[in-house]
Amino acid sequence: MTDLYPKSFVGLATWARSNGVTVEEARQRYAQFVVLCGIASVGSLRDHLVFKGGNALDFVLQPNRSTIDLDFSLDMAGGAELANADAIRDALLLGLRRAASRYSLGLTVHSVRQNPRGSDRTFATFEARVGYALPDERQLLIRMANDQPSPHVIPVEVSTNEPISAATHFLIDASIGSLRICTLEDIVGEKLRSLLQQSIRNRNRRQDVLDLAVIIQAHPMIDRLRVADALQLKAIARNVLVSRAEFRNPELALRARFGYEALEATTRVTFIPFDRALAIALDFVDKLPIPAG
Repeated sequence: MTDLYPKSFVGLATWARSNGVTVEEARQRYAQFVVLCGIASVGSLRDHLVFKGGNALDFVLQPNRSTIDLDFSLDMAGGAELANADAIRDALLLGLRRAASRYSLGLTVHSVRQNPRGSDRTFATFEARVGYALPDERQLLIRMANDQPSPHVIPVEVSTNEPISAATHFLIDASIGSLRICTLEDIVGEKLRSLLQQSIRNRNRRQDVLDLAVIIQAHPMIDRLRVADALQLKAIARNVLVSRAEFRNPELALRARFGYEALEATTRVTFIPFDRALAIALDFVDKLPIPAG
């Protein structure tokens, strides 16, 4: 692989060939790059949003499987004023205007919604839908200039009150600057917590098993103590019980297996069949300094 994301619209076809993706995927990834540049151009977002999740892995830490959404945790220490839909919309619009001018895209915020709703929600997530048009989509650019929505949307999700055990920085573009990003240990801790949380939230976390197995194989010297600390910190915040026995609950595997094989179509480098991936993850868990049961 060359650059982990395309930085020039005119070079998209070359980037796509070099990275083994379709031109359509490259177009989407370029739009994601420009949105990240917009976020990095606004001080409040740059200082207090911490990039995490599948695209943080794919853009920076462990390239393998891209997703459409850009996920962030809001660092509440100093950034609490962003914890409402209006503040996030205003900051995003400012950054997107700057990025749109620089990269000749159409960019806007279609909506920002809080989930779950209510002022008393401790762990609210603000879900923004960013519409875009690329430089060669002239009719769509005209439509967006006339305040009409775009069919091309990148979700940007901002989680509040999510503990961040450790973060670092990565350079999104030399002309733009850096963004904060969760460390690999923090992301692994959150993915492990999410697996334990499947039953509580009635969800299926198939992607976490694959991501964990790929990370563990690629980074055998990952700091297990820091992973365990991140896992415990995040689990305590959500009242999730952590133990090796909990990870071997048959329901965890049953939920994570659902739809797992479909992930193969989304990977560019490594796909690991479910049984082997789960075995890798559980072997890793067995070596973490967490309670046995």
